[in-house]
Amino acid sequence: MMRSLLLLLARPWRQPLPALALLRHRFRVMPWDCDLNVHLTNGRYPQWLDLARTEFFLRIGAGPLFVRFGWRSVLASQTLTFVREIKPLAAVDVESRVLHWDKKYFYMEHRFLVDGRLHAKALARIAMLKGGKVRSFGALQQAIARYQQQPAAEQPETPVAPLEVLAKIELLGAKRLAEEEREARHAARPQ
Repeated sequence: MMRSLLLLLARPWRQPLPALALLRHRFRVMPWDCDLNVHLTNGRYPQWLDLARTEFFLRIGAGPLFVRFGWRSVLASQTLTFVREIKPLAAVDVESRVLHWDKKYFYMEHRFLVDGRLHAKALARIAMLKGGKVRSFGALQQAIARYQQQPAAEQPETPVAPLEVLAKIELLGAKRLAEEEREARHAARPQ
């Protein structure tokens, strides 16, 4: 709660960033952020990622669209990879950037760095919603431009999907198919 309040007090919307910019958010690992192994507890990573994404949306100018016009973001999937532990009192820089988007989702990378060294990495799959319908990340960018009264622009072009995004798309598709097969087998069983 305190970190969320500090984020809002910092008013990150004052310094707008382009949607494809690299965003850095700094956290300090406090003793209450640690577990019995005396390192950053696994449950804190997703909380920090939520804060980093909140700052991202504020920095690209989406805040008013969320508050006034019914836009919202939904985390559809998130994969965390732990490389090395993060000790108490460490200053952690979370670097966030958009890697790719399609008609339904956008993919955001988050890197946890301590003294410039990678300690963990996350890949998030996020859907944008407005009026109960899924909208593309490009549509959000266009809505931001309209709200800020910038000249009309064509649909922004997505960056080429890196291999890790393609692998995530394939993995999530395989998981969906496996679940559908499981449900079909369960439905076919005699009662």
